[in-house]
Amino acid sequence: EVDKRQETVKDDDLIGVSWGKTMYQVATHLTNQTAQNVRIVELKGSVTYTPTPVYGEEILMKFSQAFHTSPNVLPLPVIFGNQTTHDIVMEDRHIKRLIEMGRDCNVALFTVGTVRDDALLFQTGYFTADEQAEIQHQAIGDICSRFYDKEGRVAVPEINRRTVGVQLEDLKNKEKSILVAGGKRKFDAILGALAGGYTNCLITDIDTAHQLLEES
Repeated sequence: EVDKRQETVKDDDLIGVSWGKTMYQVATHLTNQTAQNVRIVELKGSVTYTPTPVYGEEILMKFSQAFHTSPNVLPLPVIFGNQTTHDIVMEDRHIKRLIEMGRDCNVALFTVGTVRDDALLFQTGYFTADEQAEIQHQAIGDICSRFYDKEGRVAVPEINRRTVGVQLEDLKNKEKSILVAGGKRKFDAILGALAGGYTNCLITDIDTAHQLLEES
């Protein structure tokens, strides 16, 4: 009997992965993969200003081991304090290539974050209290640290312009855009991601699936 999990990724695929607790669980449960010449790229920066773990390094390591490859690490914070610094760094040839790899990957694997006070992204030291309040007022969730509202539109454009990583729009063009998320806490964020058309494959739990069908 063929293991269906091994069919998701094919030879020569370029896989983009994000970070966070959910992604860490995915990475931990990866088995040895048979696809050849697979490349792995980080979809967003993972350097943080606090000791709070975001598991970026561990996730890349586990994915790389499973696919027998070396990861392409985006060695930057995911959100810069000002746009000037962001724009200068984005001109770097190496960084540009990594961002392009994230844009061009045919398989993207990510989760959604909430805008609750205890959201992982709010524990990384990226935002001032005022910025966090503005995000919580305007956004319903984030994908790859880019915030969106309940219609799936980019929220807080000023912060979006300082963000390092794949653009939400680029997730619409993937062969496989895989969102892994579930539970009551993330329900609104999942709804917004679906409204924005950012995923063509949702991996969730049975209760969330039933609730999503009721909503639609």
